[in-house]
Amino acid sequence: SPPYLFKGPRSTISSAPATATYGGTITVETSDAARIAAVSLVRLGSVTHAFNQNQEFLELPFAIVSGVLTVQAPANANLAPPGHYMLFILDTNGIPSVAAILKLQ
Repeated sequence: SPPYLFKGPRSTISSAPATATYGGTITVETSDAARIAAVSLVRLGSVTHAFNQNQEFLELPFAIVSGVLTVQAPANANLAPPGHYMLFILDTNGIPSVAAILKLQ
């Protein structure tokens, strides 16, 4: 196991949408909202001939509103191509959650 997993318990995503639209908001529910330091998207890989042609990582701006994370989706497809992504929340210790799968369209 990676060393960062021994820094404390992982945050959990209790609810996240299956889809998100460009320029919209993504509502993410977690009981750990006060401890979240970052929200990110990682595009699902597509490997052929030992090359992953779909490498994408985006850190998304967010706010905590009434104990819920309100995350700003990328503005357009130039910032993040349409498709499926893993949505992670990271706590103040840098420990990532288990991902929620989200389709960006």
